[in-house]
Amino acid sequence: MQRALCVVALLALACLLVRSARVGLAGDYIDPIGRVTAQDEALYSHSAIQMAHNGNWLTPTFMGRFALYKPPVLLWFSALSIKIFGISHLSLRLPVALFASLGLGLIFLWTAELRSWQAGGCAAMLLASNHLWHVLGSLAITDGILVALFIAAMYAIYCDPWLESKAALWGYSASVAAAILTKSVAGLLPLGALLLYWMFGPRKERPTRQRVCLAGGLALALAAPWFVYQAIVHGRWFFTEHILVELLAFGAGKPPQTSHENQLLFYLTRLPLIDPVLLAVTLVSLPAFWKQLRQRSGPAVLLACWMTVIAASLLAFQYRNISYVLPLFPAMAILAAGYGPYSGKRTVIWFLVCTGIAFGCKAAFPEYPWGLSFHRGTIQAVAPLVSDYCEQARGNELILVGMDDDLYATTLPLASLRYSLVGVSLSAGKYSMPFANMGIVLTATQYNSLGNWMPAFRTRLEEWGIYSDQPIGSLVVPSSPTDLAGMIVAHPASDFLIPERFRRTVLTTGSHVVVEQPGHLLLLSRQAIPRSQPPAWTCHL
Repeated sequence: MQRALCVVALLALACLLVRSARVGLAGDYIDPIGRVTAQDEALYSHSAIQMAHNGNWLTPTFMGRFALYKPPVLLWFSALSIKIFGISHLSLRLPVALFASLGLGLIFLWTAELRSWQAGGCAAMLLASNHLWHVLGSLAITDGILVALFIAAMYAIYCDPWLESKAALWGYSASVAAAILTKSVAGLLPLGALLLYWMFGPRKERPTRQRVCLAGGLALALAAPWFVYQAIVHGRWFFTEHILVELLAFGAGKPPQTSHENQLLFYLTRLPLIDPVLLAVTLVSLPAFWKQLRQRSGPAVLLACWMTVIAASLLAFQYRNISYVLPLFPAMAILAAGYGPYSGKRTVIWFLVCTGIAFGCKAAFPEYPWGLSFHRGTIQAVAPLVSDYCEQARGNELILVGMDDDLYATTLPLASLRYSLVGVSLSAGKYSMPFANMGIVLTATQYNSLGNWMPAFRTRLEEWGIYSDQPIGSLVVPSSPTDLAGMIVAHPASDFLIPERFRRTVLTTGSHVVVEQPGHLLLLSRQAIPRSQPPAWTCHL
């Protein structure tokens, strides 16, 4: 069975790597229905590249400032990957694809042990053809690693529901600890599933209270050192960004949403569109699954605890994101293939054939929300423009007006980069850090006379534990298009990439060489600064 697991995991990995190699960085939608892009991928990739280059493996950074909103497991693996294989979007994504593939292999093994190897193949195929698993397992973001660790933790309980063996105890605790170090509080969900199983599992097939406490305590102890280190070394930044902003404001509050539905409606309307096949087979399998629950079957109760914890977290967490549903799909795949009416000896082969056909149909219609895309390219129209500019190897500072690239430019080997947003508010609320006070976010007036402001900003950054000028002015915020035009004139040595909607304002300046780009204007400084060295890595990520 172990050989079969390896085969399944390798096939899944091949599927994910094909897609990882063909889609540009931050080049796909996380939510194909709401058109929510993968901005986080560029953000994490920038931090991983900086970690590999600068050697600071404990404290992630972004554009020169600390980036402590998420723990660093993804960054550690991505940074190690690019240390070994060099910087590319494939090497950045390789660790996530590996984790996701191993997680799918465990789903195969779980269902095969529960029913048959054919049923295991059905479960694996159902998950491999899931749009969300396909996307999140091939991008350098935290969800693919998190769901694999969740599967590993649940599989440890499935193999040894008493957690008596060292392999089960340490496998469960290490998986939970790594999950916490991947996505903080979300990594605690397997602990919730274990507690539910301890409460409702069959008496003869559940761990003792002491064993539950030992497993949970061991997981927390393994995860704690990074959090303790940041609290001691970068206490003010860590408490503000990770605790106040990330956990309390976004996690427990009601942050701005990408859609207007309520929690329940948001997920109920998207589930059938993301994977109608898996949802339909799961619903058909519910009667047999319910029968097993009534008989207090240990595996069935464990699966129910898994799904209950995920469903409760989706309803409790106020911010809505379709990626949060991903840990639910592996459990649905086990339920559908392990308990469904099509998993009998006479029908399971046909069920396996049908899941293969479903995979092929999804790959044939990639434009649908449930489709699987292996097409080359990116949804970021600005990305090719920035990559072409990068290949010019100019030493000038580039100011990118707007964030239409979803931070893609931060991953490229540009000499210097700033962003600019026209007419946005600088006020810092509970959902953001006080970047304007630190000088990380500047008005156009401040940026135009930056020399006068530098001493004050240096002092404020030092108060937050940053002893570098690099993050100052990462984002410049002109109050209006006219203010933007004044900023362009005041910085003749900088290059600008500006959206077409500012054409009339920009063309009145006459301070730069204007190069027409699709949907944009590239304003090149007349004072070209050659770079002393060519770009350190590829300009096409």
